[in-house]
Amino acid sequence: MTGYGNPYSWYGGRTPKSIWIAPEMRARIIKEGIERAGSLNALGRQLGYRSRKHPGWSVQQILIGEQAFPMERLERLAEYIEIPLEEILRFQVTPEYINPVNTRLALKEYGLLCYLIR
Repeated sequence: MTGYGNPYSWYGGRTPKSIWIAPEMRARIIKEGIERAGSLNALGRQLGYRSRKHPGWSVQQILIGEQAFPMERLERLAEYIEIPLEEILRFQVTPEYINPVNTRLALKEYGLLCYLIR
């Protein structure tokens, strides 16, 4: 599930542009971000998304596993919620690991099922 040693070992030692994070860690860090920011849209603004109506849309897409975390946004989130980036990177997975079942379980565990698109 996770890489060992160098967190970028899967990428030949280079920093990737985006990264897939295991559902349980994705749900945890986004929930902490929402609690700190006050809402999903406020968290989106904190991470640099600039849509006037729905800055949280991209965050929601990341939360439900529809897209990978852009590395720049992940670094901002880690700093915002005060969790070391290295700790989050231990939960990097391949896109094949992301599926509706494990995503739904993680959202349920963290009380975020309301963000699941129906």
